[in-house]
Amino acid sequence: MGLISMYHSKTILALILGLILTSLLYSQRNSSSGMYIEAGGGMNLSYFDVGGGSPGVSFQGSVLFDVHPSWRLGATMGFHRTNGTDEGTPNAGREYEYKSNLKELSVRVQYVVQLNGNSRKRQKRKLEPKAYLGVGILQVQAIHNRQLSAQENAGNFSIAPILSAGLALAYAIQNDLWLSFEGGSNISTSDFLEGYTNVMHSTSTDMFHTIMLKVVYKVPGKWY
Repeated sequence: MGLISMYHSKTILALILGLILTSLLYSQRNSSSGMYIEAGGGMNLSYFDVGGGSPGVSFQGSVLFDVHPSWRLGATMGFHRTNGTDEGTPNAGREYEYKSNLKELSVRVQYVVQLNGNSRKRQKRKLEPKAYLGVGILQVQAIHNRQLSAQENAGNFSIAPILSAGLALAYAIQNDLWLSFEGGSNISTSDFLEGYTNVMHSTSTDMFHTIMLKVVYKVPGKWY
């Protein structure tokens, strides 16, 4: 089912913290070093097992550090309320539905496209296209499901891996402040993100997509 044992989840958490510390130390040696705080929210659309996904709410925050003029590395925390139902699908008669809370902790690598080819004039650019890749873990809590013949774990917490990738476009409001529109996909090796798995009806792993609006703030000066 792709779930992670407590031992492995602690190992992954240690690796995430190690990568964050590495980026912090590296940024101190980088003349263009900076720290960025991102926060915002939006919606998600999930596709778990055989039910049709319905829009849910997502919130996410990140702390990122410059490790290169075009690269940032840091940590992301998020919360995603996912839900779905068979209503309106060809399988409406099964009355399948789910709701689950997904709490995310991941390492994020972000690539910033240098439109003018000069990283030192970054603050003067109005538009800043970006791409990102993240890897981490999800804490899964199924808060409601009307299951088929399934293995159920409603109400209990489980840990699952997550891989995320997406694109963003930021617009500069001020020198150190941006509004960023971001869209991405989140894929897990788990078939258990809604709290159970159905071997008879589902052979694919769970995934969900997100669209978010974020505020990005660059901490001014020498923060370290």
